[in-house]
Amino acid sequence: MLSGILLLMALALDSSDPLEQAQARFDALQGYRLELRSEGPGGNQLLRYAYRQPGLVRLDVISPHAGAVLIYSPYSERVRLWPFGLNGPSLSLSPDNRLVKSPRGHRLDRSDVGVLLQSVRRLGLQGELRLLGESWLGERLVLQLLARGPAEPGQPARYEIWLDKSLLFPVRVISHDARGNLLETVWLEHIELDPPFADDLFFP
Repeated sequence: MLSGILLLMALALDSSDPLEQAQARFDALQGYRLELRSEGPGGNQLLRYAYRQPGLVRLDVISPHAGAVLIYSPYSERVRLWPFGLNGPSLSLSPDNRLVKSPRGHRLDRSDVGVLLQSVRRLGLQGELRLLGESWLGERLVLQLLARGPAEPGQPARYEIWLDKSLLFPVRVISHDARGNLLETVWLEHIELDPPFADDLFFP
């Protein structure tokens, strides 16, 4: 644990720390949208995801429940769910309701990239954090990082994260538990940073 703390202290003093830069980049954003693809033992998903400060989130489900729309508002601290699309009936639910959690138990109010980056850093503080180097992921030049540390059963004890070097934004994340079992592989694609959002996107 001490070695992990010392490593992160050293990285914090180094302006080239990619996690620190990625967090600063996220903090400066007004919003983003992308397509999110996840695979794992808990099931596969394909989603359109939009985020706007101070924490508005919209998910449009492509699969497995095509047409469903979920919107989280930090003002009400509730998730509005349209199971059959915006023309159908809706439900207002707590973010921890099982109907609006992902197969891996992710909550919509804790689903943004900033939360991910904080989770990776926190795990590194408790164990180790390493920059594995640069590589190509498709046509993207990326920085690959590894963070691992202690975790509760079924929770991530190891993250591998690939950051687009120019955007300083995650494009792939793989998580494993303490036994080495794969929890989830996530691809973040078609990324738009600070895009123009329609007035009614988060308030249909």
